[in-house]
Amino acid sequence: MVESSRRTDESLARAHALASAALAEAPAGLLTDFDGTLSPIVTNPASAALVDGAAGALSSLVERLAVVAIVTGRAPLDARRMTGVSGLLIAGNHGTEWLEPDADEPVAAPEASSIRDRLAGVLAGLPPLSGVTVEHKGVSATVHYRGAPDPLLALPRILAALGDAETHGIQLRTGRMSVELRPVGLGDKGSATAAIIERFGLRGVVMMGDDVTDLDMFRVVTDLRVSGRIRATIIGVGGSSGEVPASMVEAADVVLADPAQAAELLVALGRR
Repeated sequence: MVESSRRTDESLARAHALASAALAEAPAGLLTDFDGTLSPIVTNPASAALVDGAAGALSSLVERLAVVAIVTGRAPLDARRMTGVSGLLIAGNHGTEWLEPDADEPVAAPEASSIRDRLAGVLAGLPPLSGVTVEHKGVSATVHYRGAPDPLLALPRILAALGDAETHGIQLRTGRMSVELRPVGLGDKGSATAAIIERFGLRGVVMMGDDVTDLDMFRVVTDLRVSGRIRATIIGVGGSSGEVPASMVEAADVVLADPAQAAELLVALGRR
């Protein structure tokens, strides 16, 4: 076995041991990001889908855990369509829209209409750029530049065009070949994570993510773990991509190579 294969196998074994211990504390839940964590990063965001094996594993975990939640920057209905798994709680648009497992429509923050107008005003300054796409999700948006001829040159052009978004109450945050636009003070993945843990009275938590926007989730779980409120395992995903930020690696207990390995972990946990 080559050294890299040995390291990934050891990471998976360690993730399984830590996650199993966390989920043994009842009530327990799985809270996970979608893109880059359960779905490979793709050039066209609309074509994202769960990696092989993840759907069945999530369904099994829905049956045995207090909650399985997708905490994502995507619009909730898009996340539900892309997972195709019933019984999931979805905190979409970075936790500003909630889609209950049995609901047909998400519940948005009361300020949603004004946020849409402010987002539209900021995005209006972005000219057409080759290979750059805008994913407008109502109360948040993402500018993807993975398909640009030169992504390194595209990023500063995008940031310059978006200008001083915070004067409009919109925060910019760079991620994996993307720029997130989110309303300031309305909530984030961290506040959504805290709300889910509190709502279900979780004692055991497995948290999974791959990018800087997931650090808010990681911090909340870390703080609750340090306080003794929960037993938790924080799993980073995408260590083999070369795009995962160092801050995410440092915040995680263990880092898996990619979404395929994350699915392997969930399959193993679903069999317990």
